[in-house]
Amino acid sequence: MDFSDETQYKIIINELFVEYFQSLSKENKSKAKLALSYYLSRSELDLERLFDSCLPPFDPPKNARDFFVWLWEALFNDEYYTIDPNEVYKIVKDVHEPNRPAKSN
Repeated sequence: MDFSDETQYKIIINELFVEYFQSLSKENKSKAKLALSYYLSRSELDLERLFDSCLPPFDPPKNARDFFVWLWEALFNDEYYTIDPNEVYKIVKDVHEPNRPAKSN
């Protein structure tokens, strides 16, 4: 495929990512939405590195952040992704943590 313009990226997002996202549980959709909004709200994060870490079978657009914005638009339409900068978030470096069962108190 020719990924020289955003149209090709949006086709892939709509054909693959949106359908997969719709198959997730409500809880996992919420986690994914929060994670994506966090990454889009933090300008200091390296989104090209994040894109590459997912090992997609295609290169990122010139600005990798655009891919995640297009993904947000496809999944959440007109919702605004920016989170409150005063919110406190705990960064967990265990990539498998979201998939672990919740601990009961």
